[in-house]
Amino acid sequence: MDYAKLLHINAVWLRQADDGRLTNDVMDRLKAVEGVSTDDTVRARVLALMPGLKERARTLVELTESAAFLGRHVPLDFNAKAEKILTPEARTLLDGLARDLAAVEDFTPENIDAALRRFAEAGEHKLGQVAQPVRAAVTGSNTSPGIDATLAALGKDETLARIGAVLHG
Repeated sequence: MDYAKLLHINAVWLRQADDGRLTNDVMDRLKAVEGVSTDDTVRARVLALMPGLKERARTLVELTESAAFLGRHVPLDFNAKAEKILTPEARTLLDGLARDLAAVEDFTPENIDAALRRFAEAGEHKLGQVAQPVRAAVTGSNTSPGIDATLAALGKDETLARIGAVLHG
């Protein structure tokens, strides 16, 4: 049996699956994960981010693992790559960015993207130099769906709480 082909085929079908059904499957699996909330707020976050989450997963197990950050509470545990990203310079950058994100009134992916781009441009940074520290701070990882969609799914208060935990924790 060619497991690589099997995973590929599974990923193709996973991407075509209904977001609501996948959300239900992921929520059921998250109930068994220690330290992860599975309340209605988390369900809404998972559903909102499902299009991006399922693009990166090959199995329901991978999908559940990648969605788990949506139900974790601060302080987050960081993987080794996220820890490496969160340098003192990155934390300084996050401090300034948190103020800009707090000023975003309508916390939609479009408005978040615009705020991230303005901040990057003002500091003469590339967008990735801004997005990666934010991703690490809010997910505990170095990977996630698009950072604008990720922050929107978390919501302004949770995003700022997670960044604040990195800055002051």
